[in-house]
Amino acid sequence: MTRHEHLTCADFERQLRLLSTSIEQRDPNRIDFSLRVGIAQSLFLFHDELRCREEPFDRSAFATRLEQAVTAVDRSESSNRSTQNPSSRPPYEEYVADLYSRCWSKYDDGAFVDTMTFFGERFHLNGVSLDRLQDGECLDAGCGSGRYAMAMVQSGARRSVGIDISELAISEARARAARLGYEGSTEFLRGSVTGLPMDWSSRFDFVCSNGVVHHTPQPVEALNELFRVLKPGGEAFIMVYGSGGLFWALVDFIRHVLDPVPLDFSDAWLEMTGVSVGKLFFCLDHWYTPYQERVTRDELEKRLEEIGFVDLQYLPRARIYDSSERLHRYPGESDLIGSPDPRYLVRKPE
Repeated sequence: MTRHEHLTCADFERQLRLLSTSIEQRDPNRIDFSLRVGIAQSLFLFHDELRCREEPFDRSAFATRLEQAVTAVDRSESSNRSTQNPSSRPPYEEYVADLYSRCWSKYDDGAFVDTMTFFGERFHLNGVSLDRLQDGECLDAGCGSGRYAMAMVQSGARRSVGIDISELAISEARARAARLGYEGSTEFLRGSVTGLPMDWSSRFDFVCSNGVVHHTPQPVEALNELFRVLKPGGEAFIMVYGSGGLFWALVDFIRHVLDPVPLDFSDAWLEMTGVSVGKLFFCLDHWYTPYQERVTRDELEKRLEEIGFVDLQYLPRARIYDSSERLHRYPGESDLIGSPDPRYLVRKPE
């Protein structure tokens, strides 16, 4: 057996706690911003790259990477920073809006179009037909730069509306729609998914909310709003963060380590080290974006049923880097993955 191959998620979590304590106990001036981001990048991207591969997770290799991080902290020299004050952050929604606008603006149109395919892939992998979108009016709730709003039109929708709290994201979505030929079939508006326009009640044939609800200040209210704006018989695709496992233990560790480090510094560091746009988005999203909760599949199902949704269909298949797909291919990694991000197709009763 390879060295460390027997290690479990609990073992890794214990090592992360020891590393975190080691950092906390040192003079802050000896653990500079670059070392903090370097540790985060080394552990997070290494784990992510292993998770994306078509092979089991290499526990021994990850344990070795953790040991290297400990060594780096032990050898850290005086920083060129005399102080490290925690970064000040703007109000919650403003901060979330700024971060996602920053991330989406990095995609050129070619890369953006590639990400649009994620929408259809997740349905096809689960044997779900996109015929349900034909000639319908759809809502992308928390649309960012509008990729899924445009993807729904591409998949047959007559019209798609996107709403987001970021004015910058909405401006970017409108510009992209114009460049990519979706201007006449899409509309993008600034607003919050926790307070959709009152005249939208029972308006949409299909609603998509992909990775948005858990970022809102009131997740339950956001789900209630999605239910309200659906037509009777209309359907919604909803994905939220899962919980548990090594991935989220690592995210929590990195958030703690990077607490003093401004978003601008990490953004510039990742760009400087040549991280791809997709990886950079993935890092900044998980390292900095506030979120209100992480839930299990059972918890989300209970909430959806209490709101009034019916015909709940769990979608277990996804792209290879998604936790649910990883668990489908490698059931033995359940301790590392925890509860995968739950994705559901649901319906509003007639």
